[in-house]
Amino acid sequence: MSLESLWRAMLTLLCIPPAAGAGASDRSAKSSFRTIIAALIWLGVTVTATLLMVAYANAPGQSGSPPMIWPKSSQVPRDADHPTLVMFVHPHCPCSKASISELSLLMTYCQEQINAHVFFLKPAKMVRDWVLTASWREAAAIPHVTVHCDEAGHEAQLFHAETSGDTVLYDAKGNLLFHGGITISRGHSGDNPGRSALQTLVLDQSAQQTQTPVLQTPVFGCSLFEAECQKGSVKCKQ
Repeated sequence: MSLESLWRAMLTLLCIPPAAGAGASDRSAKSSFRTIIAALIWLGVTVTATLLMVAYANAPGQSGSPPMIWPKSSQVPRDADHPTLVMFVHPHCPCSKASISELSLLMTYCQEQINAHVFFLKPAKMVRDWVLTASWREAAAIPHVTVHCDEAGHEAQLFHAETSGDTVLYDAKGNLLFHGGITISRGHSGDNPGRSALQTLVLDQSAQQTQTPVLQTPVFGCSLFEAECQKGSVKCKQ
């Protein structure tokens, strides 16, 4: 293909009409060239932004190391007859809405076979209304789920939770069975290894007895304790 043919093909691709006749002015050629360069730059920026968004959506947050045995100092009344689930949420983390949605689905499947609690972080300097977000109301509306205001993140620290959406499950004897997230990526609901594992552990007693080591999945959400996440609304970040 000649240079002239290649030039005309590029103009056609970018919806730029080629200059008419061999005597077209240099000004028209320069204008078309600048348009092509601008279009290529725009395309490069768009592709880069898309790749970054995809990478960000699939980047998990920090994973804590919860105690293997139920901490006795927790304010949660551990159920001696059923597994106890605890989720930790930043009230202003948009990605955690998907975690709450997945919890609602899990509770639908598990009915009354699980004792579930959701703790919403409340930094020491924030008023209680800061916690009462749409996420709080959605979690509170789930049958058989109890929501709590986690003053100064006491419970989150007790269970070593670091990322919003972090979820732990302990059996009736207080042994850790599961730790991790219950979404497939940031802010996305749908079938995922975390919810599937929890459902199996709750409904299959034999799975609880034979589960070793502890099942763990990535957690997708914003940090619970980074300084910028302790004030006002935040954007989910790794």
